[in-house]
Amino acid sequence: MKKIWLNKVNRFPHDTLDRSKFLRLDKNERVIEFEKSFLVYLKKKVNTFNLTSYPNVSEIKKIIAKKNKVSENMIYLSNGSDLSLKSCFELFTMPRDKVIILQPTFGMVNVYCDLYNLKKIEIKYNKKLELNYDKLLKSISKKISLIIIANPNSPTGTIIETKQMKKILNKSKKYRVPIVIDEAYEGFYKKSYVSYLKKYENLVITRTFSKSFGIAGLRAGYAISGTKISKLLNKFRPMYEINNFSCVAIKYLLENYKIVRKHISEINNSKNFLKSQLTKMGINFIDTHANFFHIELGKNIKKKEFFFKKKGILFRKGPGVKGLESYARFSLGSKLQSKKIINIIGKLNERNI
Repeated sequence: MKKIWLNKVNRFPHDTLDRSKFLRLDKNERVIEFEKSFLVYLKKKVNTFNLTSYPNVSEIKKIIAKKNKVSENMIYLSNGSDLSLKSCFELFTMPRDKVIILQPTFGMVNVYCDLYNLKKIEIKYNKKLELNYDKLLKSISKKISLIIIANPNSPTGTIIETKQMKKILNKSKKYRVPIVIDEAYEGFYKKSYVSYLKKYENLVITRTFSKSFGIAGLRAGYAISGTKISKLLNKFRPMYEINNFSCVAIKYLLENYKIVRKHISEINNSKNFLKSQLTKMGINFIDTHANFFHIELGKNIKKKEFFFKKKGILFRKGPGVKGLESYARFSLGSKLQSKKIINIIGKLNERNI
C-alpha cells in the first residue's frame, strides 16, 4: 500500500445508540418539530417518480444562487458541507503540503488533513476562547496550500471579527493562498462573506442545510466561489450531488424561508431564556454565535452526563479547549426544551451530584 500514512488515521464507528428516544442536544441538529404543512408536502413527494428518477440538481443550483444573489456557475452542490470541504482539500492540496486550521474546529477538517497526509499549522484557542491572530497572520505565506476557517467555529461557538478576517483575507490574497470560510451556522450568525467573493478570487464559502434549515438527515450542502474555482470544484462532483428528497426539501424551505426564520427566532429566544435562568442560578455559561450553548456543570461531568441521559437528554463536552473541561455543550431547541435543561441542573444541585 503506497498511502502508508492512512494507518495512522483514526476513524471511530458510528454510535449504535437509538437517539430517537432522547432529546438530542448533542449534535447541533434541529430538535424542534417541523410544521405539519412541510411534512405533508414531503409525504406527497414520496412517489414512484422521486424514488426511481435521478434528481434535477440544476434547478436547485438556480434556487440557491438566486437566494445568495450569485450566478449559478458559482455554486458547487455536495452531500453535506463536509463533502464541499473534502473537495477543497482534493483541489488545493498535495501530500505533505501545509494547511492552516483552527484548533479545535469541525472534526472532519482534522480527518481530511490526516487522510491527505498534510502538515497542520494549528491556530489554537486559549481558555478565554481567544485566537492567536499574530501567529495566524505570520503563518500565511507562499508555502501554505490552504486555509480553513469556520465562522462561527464549532465546538467553540466563536467568530472572527470582520476587522481580523479582512487582514486574513488580504494576506491570503497577497500570497494567492486559497481560503475556505465555513459558514455552516449561517442564519444564527448574520454576517456572511459571500459578498467578498468579487474581491477575493481565492475565497470559497461553504454552507450546509443541516443547521438553520434543520434537515441534517437529508445530507445537503454547497460551496460558493468565483467562477474559476467553482469550475474546478465541479470537476470533483459525483454524477448527482444530492438526492431527490434533498432537492424537494431544499426547494420548499428556500421558497418558504419563513420556516427557517421562525426556527432561528425560536433558538434565539431559547438562548436568551437559558442566559437569564443560569444567571439567576449563579451558573457560568459561554454564549455562542451558533445553535448551541456551553454550560459549566463542574466536576464529575461523566456522572452528570449519565444523569441527563437517564432523564432522556443527550449533550456533549464543551468547547474542547484546555481549561474549560467543566463545561458541557448543549444544542438549542425551543424554550420548553431549554426548561428541561434548567430543571435537571436544579436536580443535580439538589442531589449534590
